[in-house]
Amino acid sequence: MRTHTLVPSLLLLGALSFTAACSSGTSGSSDVASARPGSTPALSPVRSVDPSKIKGLEIVSDNSEDKSCPFATSYPDVPGAEAMTAAMKKYVERRLASFRSGSAVCEDGTGRAEGVELNISHQFLVVSGDVLGVRLSTHDPSGAGSGQSATTYWYDGRAGVYRTALELVAEGSRGAFLSALKDRLKGREGVDAGSLDTTFSDPDSRAAALDDMAFTADGGLRVTIDQGDVSAPAAGAFTLTLSRETVTPWLSAFGKRVQRQTVTPSRSLDLGATHIPTPAVPTRTASGDDDTDCRRLRCVAPLRHRQPSRATL
Repeated sequence: MRTHTLVPSLLLLGALSFTAACSSGTSGSSDVASARPGSTPALSPVRSVDPSKIKGLEIVSDNSEDKSCPFATSYPDVPGAEAMTAAMKKYVERRLASFRSGSAVCEDGTGRAEGVELNISHQFLVVSGDVLGVRLSTHDPSGAGSGQSATTYWYDGRAGVYRTALELVAEGSRGAFLSALKDRLKGREGVDAGSLDTTFSDPDSRAAALDDMAFTADGGLRVTIDQGDVSAPAAGAFTLTLSRETVTPWLSAFGKRVQRQTVTPSRSLDLGATHIPTPAVPTRTASGDDDTDCRRLRCVAPLRHRQPSRATL
């Protein structure tokens, strides 16, 4: 069942992603590298933010009603950031298609192993000025290792374009940036030097491995490399934090704006949206203990997935 829900932003505070509950931690004041075997990029201490500045925000949700093939997905649709929304939509649809076709049980209804459920949730990283950042966190136990992965999506309102995580770094500085990452990764338990060199040398592999980057509250750059990208899946994900002093000279103009809006966010968001959706006014009211006012937003049926990120709206 897919829903396209118009959400008053105050209802979203701290409720859109299970990652938000785990998003406090070390600062980026010094360069740090760590490996977390079997852990998830969703535990990154990069902070989540309140999306109350987003007018006309819609959350696109989809979930299965068939226990033999359970899934729950969501991503935001932000007016003015259509290109970024399209990129997230493409990713979610691709992962969902892969999950559905990856095993015959989803097709013949015999049922997957207990606990095997695809979940894709989202977390707002920056909602400020002309910059928008979102992380999609994926949990897919049908794959290798823990099945955890994450990708950050960025929108540049000034240029009116969607940007990947690697575009936070200027093209002319990526050599120095990659060298710094390799220096911090080499010698880490589980990292394969050959795989690391191969991954960072190939443009497509490099972009795929470095697709989860965001700034800490003090301007450091947190880079999370998913399990299996530069090591065996059992080694887990690797997280590195480059200090503000180290990384700032390597940032692109867009990256510096993201860094600035992360450290000192402005009071408004302006992505140049030309149309803001008007909330629907349904006639029914919410049931149970849900205090959502259905006179003010479009209410939808509760999702079967009961993790905190899947709050009934």
